[in-house]
Parts: sequence; C-alpha cells; structure tokens
Amino acid sequence: MSMVFDVLDEERRRLQALKQLYEKEIAELPRGSLSTKKRWNKEYVYRAFRELGRVKFEYVGPVGSEAAEELAGRIERRRGLEDQLKKVRENLKEVERGLRARR
Repeated sequence: MSMVFDVLDEERRRLQALKQLYEKEIAELPRGSLSTKKRWNKEYVYRAFRELGRVKFEYVGPVGSEAAEELAGRIERRRGLEDQLKKVRENLKEVERGLRARR
C-alpha cells in the first residue's frame, strides 16, 4: 500500500508544479475578450476587460490587422491555459483526497 501513496505523492508534486506554471503564464497573458465595433462604416477591434469593477474598452486596431490577430491568439492561449488549470485543480483535489486515507 505504501507504493500507492508514493505514486500519489509524486503525482501531487507534479500537479502542483504544473499549477504554478499555468498560473504564472496566465498572469502574463492579457485578460478580457475582444469586441468588434462598427464606426464610420468600418469595423474596429477593442479589448474589453474589468478594472476596479468597471468594464473598460481598449482600442486594438482595425479588424484583420496584425495587432488584432496577435491579441486574439494570446487571449485564446490564456483561455486554453485556464481550462487546463481547472482540470489540474480538479485532479489535485482527487489526489489529495486519496492521500488523506493514509492518515
């Protein structure tokens, strides 16, 4: 039975390291989402995010611009990492629940 707990303990350490890595990378990526607004018969991209409880809009550029595409990729990357972080947290809870049985 000791071998099972050793494997669970190793998995917990791996998940904790992965969690820290994801949290660090998420903190470096932009928050919010992209919004398209039509102004003077042209479409422009804005980044919408919350700051001090209020929604703010930050101009990014015209639709299809390099800046808009790059920001869209970074926001998509952050969302993917947030999904993975959620799974890591769930797995970590399960592993810690299994380790509590040792006590």
